[in-house]
Amino acid sequence: MWFARVCSNRGLGRGLEAFGRRCALALALVAASGGCKPRELSGVEQSAPLIIETAPQDADAEVFVDGNYVGVVQSLNVPETGPLLLAPGIHRVEVRKPGRFPVQLTVTVKKDRNGPVVIRAELLEDPS
Repeated sequence: MWFARVCSNRGLGRGLEAFGRRCALALALVAASGGCKPRELSGVEQSAPLIIETAPQDADAEVFVDGNYVGVVQSLNVPETGPLLLAPGIHRVEVRKPGRFPVQLTVTVKKDRNGPVVIRAELLEDPS
């Protein structure tokens, strides 16, 4: 009861009415400007999984991304340890195995990409 008296004595009723009008105006401006900005994606949501496909005998081939060793094909393709997530941007992927020619590819991951980066690496035997 005392709250009602204080509010009416101080004219807060009129203040709340004005506040409501300001809120309505602000909402109208947001709606007119096209709404709220869409939620930004986190780093993990923007990244793309790297899937490397090789012949079964080449599952022990080494994988390098941007010159850094990241593991062997077999470990990158199992759910417990892989896949490797590539951040948006341009990456150099290399698959190597002794006695075979290496496979080198440049891949581009876009921020709005919805699927994995799939590399089919055919490691041909080096005759030398």
